Amino acid sequence: MKKIIIGLMVFMSISNSFAQSNSKAEVQQEFMFFVYSDGNRVTNLSTEKQQLHIQKIGAYIENLAKTGNLKDAQPIAMEGIKISSHKNGFSETQLNKDKKVIAGYYHILATDMGEAIAIAKADPRFEEEGWEIVIRPIKKVEGINKK
Repeated sequence: MKKIIIGLMVFMSISNSFAQSNSKAEVQQEFMFFVYSDGNRVTNLSTEKQQLHIQKIGAYIENLAKTGNLKDAQPIAMEGIKISSHKNGFSETQLNKDKKVIAGYYHILATDMGEAIAIAKADPRFEEEGWEIVIRPIKKVEGINKK
């Protein structure tokens, strides 16, 4: 499984480099897609189905890169800590990796929310139940965002 994830991360890095060099000139907006999963769905698949899943996601990412819609994409570890602030300080809570967690993200270029939705709906994860993608426009704030 670790070899599969490392291979996917290498592929995503290559796709990211390709996407940045071929970005669309007419694109005006950036979006973040947060991919949610009920637990680590991929590890529950057989080895063959894991390979197929990775191939489908890889082809999807490659297509996004070729069309200039992809700035970046990465899987995210299921483990993590949630930090909350309170009147008396902070609290730290372990994420429950068996519950709904962010499993990855895409940084997408699209002309508008409609195109961003169409891009998200093409994700092959939706061939299975249990996946969600939250789409959020990235706000441009002078002095914060880099061009």
